[in-house]
Amino acid sequence: MKVAITGGGTGGHVYPALEVARALRAEGFETPYLGSLRGQEGAACRKEDVPFYGFASEPLYSIRTLKGLRTLARLLRASGEARKVLARVRPDAVFSTGGYSSAPVVRAARSLNVPYVLFEANSVPGRSIRLFMPQAVTLATAFHATEKVFGPEGFEGARFPGVPGLPLVRTGMPIRQALREAAYAAEAPRREGPPRVLVVGGSQGSEFLNRHVPEAVASQGLLGEWLHVTGPRHETATRLRHAELGLGDHYVLRPFLQAEELARAYLDADLIVARSGGSLADFALFRRPSVLIPLRGSADDHQRFNALEFERMGAAETLGEAEFTSEKFAETVRRWLEDAAARGRAAEALASWDRPDATERIRDLVIQAASEKR
Repeated sequence: MKVAITGGGTGGHVYPALEVARALRAEGFETPYLGSLRGQEGAACRKEDVPFYGFASEPLYSIRTLKGLRTLARLLRASGEARKVLARVRPDAVFSTGGYSSAPVVRAARSLNVPYVLFEANSVPGRSIRLFMPQAVTLATAFHATEKVFGPEGFEGARFPGVPGLPLVRTGMPIRQALREAAYAAEAPRREGPPRVLVVGGSQGSEFLNRHVPEAVASQGLLGEWLHVTGPRHETATRLRHAELGLGDHYVLRPFLQAEELARAYLDADLIVARSGGSLADFALFRRPSVLIPLRGSADDHQRFNALEFERMGAAETLGEAEFTSEKFAETVRRWLEDAAARGRAAEALASWDRPDATERIRDLVIQAASEKR
């Protein structure tokens, strides 16, 4: 049997999709991946030895400009190309994690009457997910808030019309197997020493965090050991800033971390400073509290809503970009580092939020959809 996989543009869509693909292959399924030539999925598929079919799709922000009309034309052309691939590959089902690169593929699946299962990694479903919900077999979710978003009350002002009869299943997030295994296999206790803070900006890094967090640490005299993952594109500029601020060896910069290194960094950290995308599921897996600075302008403000769910359960504190100051940041960091009891309560809440069998839950939903077609 075959399940076509799609979703991408960013790592937050690609890596969960590949994790479900891995679980399906373990059950004997073929899992061709269809996505964008400009996104991260092509390189990720080559690394995982997954067959990849790429199309010239890109984000569509508006059709009121010439650029927007050209983008729409490319998306429509990509839909036609995806339809030809699906007609040739003949999958029993399609699994999509959303993102701009998934839209042409799911549209093609719909036109060919191929059943599809959707997964939403954020609290507020993205446009590609909402667009194709009416004909979906199931919508799997990571956040509790997603079901509220489709309910009569909404969630903190976020509300979209639901689809009658569409099952919403909170499966949890399909986290990379290497990270989950590292979290479970960690027998050595956390190394003794000063408090440790991990700063991460997502798969591509965060220019905001790269600029403002080192400034706050330097100006407010924040102590402890800091590991800051800049993202490859921002490494040089952040290193120059690091030197200008006179930060010493206690503030270490890395462009990225491999899965094993990232797992070690999570295990060693007392606190994480981050955006609030899909990586929040990693923080839950490793039971680490966080100071969250949501990306201003994220689609439908989903990062703020993600952060709100973690803040409400006592696992995080949110600082918006507009209200961020070095003083507020330092005060928040110190409060967490000095309160071991709060960190313990956060760990308990995060353990309850985490779903260890998320990948298997989604795999089973996809297999059910594929089996029913046959």
